[in-house]
Amino acid sequence: VNPKLNGLQATINDQRVFLQGGNWIATDQLLRFSGSKGRYQAEIALHKAMGFNMIRVWGGGITERPEFFEVCDRLGILVLSDLWMTGDNNGRWAGSYSWPLNHSLYLSAIQDTFLLLRNHPSLVMYSVGNELYPIEKNPSPDILTGIQQALQEIDPDTFLIASTMTNWTDFDPQESLCPKDGPYGVMEEAFYY
Repeated sequence: VNPKLNGLQATINDQRVFLQGGNWIATDQLLRFSGSKGRYQAEIALHKAMGFNMIRVWGGGITERPEFFEVCDRLGILVLSDLWMTGDNNGRWAGSYSWPLNHSLYLSAIQDTFLLLRNHPSLVMYSVGNELYPIEKNPSPDILTGIQQALQEIDPDTFLIASTMTNWTDFDPQESLCPKDGPYGVMEEAFYY
């Protein structure tokens, strides 16, 4: 955590990196074309052309296929991959804090994902989920501990954060990437300056 920014600072290969990126919400949710490296090449190259050096794979969707990560590796695009929890259905706004119902099956799937993706240099970070809050309840303590232990055993060099966004009233950069989401839509330049 950078004390001046009160936020995470990325250091990759001993170089500080200013992360610039955007969300990747699976462009092929049903995986009909997922084996197409050419398709991934074209879509990820658009992100690089926009000046992005990072893509966040959104947790309300799917974990992307190895072909996605292979293209990111080749193009030098870093990846933050959310795991499959979101405040939309995991108790924050809807659903239940007890989700997923089968914790051991969920953790087994997480371990398989870590094994599948651990050799990709583009993968620099996992988030347990999208907009999980409060952290004490969401995810459940046994799920969070299980994920932390699995990552430590399988891929200890990849960073893990509990949530992409928590709450601006008690934001802790050790637990989430940001205190607030949005704005959604195109904003005038004056909004930022």
